[in-house]
Amino acid sequence: MTINTWEQFAASFEEKNNYVVGLKDISAVKEALASFAELGNVLELGCGNGTYTESIAAAATAIVATDLSEDMVAVTRERFNTSHHIQVEQADCFNLTYPDNSFDTVFMANLLHIVPDQPALLSECLRVLKDGGRLIVVSFTLHGMTFLNQLALKYRYVKTYGNKSSNNAPLSPELAKTLCQQSGFQDPQAELIGHNVKAVLLTTNKPIKDNGQ
Repeated sequence: MTINTWEQFAASFEEKNNYVVGLKDISAVKEALASFAELGNVLELGCGNGTYTESIAAAATAIVATDLSEDMVAVTRERFNTSHHIQVEQADCFNLTYPDNSFDTVFMANLLHIVPDQPALLSECLRVLKDGGRLIVVSFTLHGMTFLNQLALKYRYVKTYGNKSSNNAPLSPELAKTLCQQSGFQDPQAELIGHNVKAVLLTTNKPIKDNGQ
């Protein structure tokens, strides 16, 4: 399954994910995201149907929520049609049209582990972030899960979505931190959250340039 084929599930994406992951673990991720504060102007990549956009909305001054899929964008735009500080747009995360140093925060949920070129994605995040800006990544992962919970998750996933994309790569906190460091971010912090199903939650910052050097 490639990124753009997710659009066939746009209308029922949240319901399907609640079944595949489980409401308890979806709630754990939402609660972790809702704990962030003062996110400023946010760019969200791979917003899907807006499930996690909703979790960070109260902490943001403004959000530009983007997705490659026209169908996902349509669903998310309808979801937030009365939220005046949330703008929904179609965008390619590898070729963003936003200027350099545009956003205080870049946020992505369940995107980093499925893209074919993680360094290219992170490079674009770094480019559009202001100096000192924050990157927040959350991605569900098999890392840290028991064998039985892995089997159960895989069964529910295949039953719902079919076989996994060949682009999917196992993501651990350490791998997430390494990818960010190699892309020029500083001081990445990552942890596993969740109960039966785990997710990597990572935060890191774009370095502040020293204009005196």
